[in-house]
Amino acid sequence: MKKVIYLYKSGRLLCKDYSLILKDKKDYVNYIPIEQIDTLICFGEISINKRTLSLLNKHNIVILFFNFYGQYIGKFTPKQYLDGKILVNQIYAFENEMIRNHIARTMIISSLKNCLALLKYYNKKLFPLLDNIIEIESIIKECKNKSVNELLLLEAQAKKIYFNSFDIILEKEKYHFIKRTKNPPQNEINALLSYGYSLLYANYISVTDRSRLYSQISFVHSLTKCSESLQFDLADILKPVLVDRLVLSLCRHKLLKDEYFDYKSDRCYLNKEGVKFFVEKYENYLLKTIKINNRYYSYRNLISREVHLLSNYIANESNDYKPYIMKW
Repeated sequence: MKKVIYLYKSGRLLCKDYSLILKDKKDYVNYIPIEQIDTLICFGEISINKRTLSLLNKHNIVILFFNFYGQYIGKFTPKQYLDGKILVNQIYAFENEMIRNHIARTMIISSLKNCLALLKYYNKKLFPLLDNIIEIESIIKECKNKSVNELLLLEAQAKKIYFNSFDIILEKEKYHFIKRTKNPPQNEINALLSYGYSLLYANYISVTDRSRLYSQISFVHSLTKCSESLQFDLADILKPVLVDRLVLSLCRHKLLKDEYFDYKSDRCYLNKEGVKFFVEKYENYLLKTIKINNRYYSYRNLISREVHLLSNYIANESNDYKPYIMKW
């Protein structure tokens, strides 16, 4: 299986002997076997030349660039041979109110049901979350036959209840959630969530860029939020499964340290040591497998599955669109 390679060091990404090397400022060389790469994610200052881009294009490798705080900057995507019929279908699905509402409603309900599944998991561990679970279940029932704007309001209500549950789960832990803060995150849990969401967005960008879908056309999020807003639609479905669950687990298993964070007035970020720790845990988590319809998927493959389920529905190759919903 090909890997996602994370580059933390700064330097020049070069082509040598039909493979890749990263040469740092002291001319120290790290070899990166080209056949093992699915996606390159760069956190350091990386320079790249045309010959290297040609090699990445040949091997269909996406390279994503992030700043020090884990915020997405941009990407290089291999040459694409996109299907014009899919573009027509995706635009039609966006402009057709009935179809767009169906896709948006399916995405939002799936996301909320995954939030609900996570709370049910901790409720079984005797955390007092039953009232919150009942409230979110009631909101999900209200989502039927609603417009996109109405769905977004209901989603915001449910997410507020969901995030309020975090401090019930973390009541006896060193680190607490308090409330969702971003740009900047104001405490450790928010810093981990923001970084984890950035990684998940990167995973979706990598997959959608090599699918038939157009990442610029979304169904839930505003097209003005980002030029590639489809990643946010899709990532919201699996955030509770792949990021929230991991962050709560790391905290409850007491694997977090103050040394992983940088504190500046009212903001908190993962530092280099914290980034390496979290990325390692995240990548190991994506290797875990689940069974869906008598077939096993790694969580990384689940991301690809979600993109292709939507792609098949847009292409009229499947009669319905059913994202993954976690069961507990």
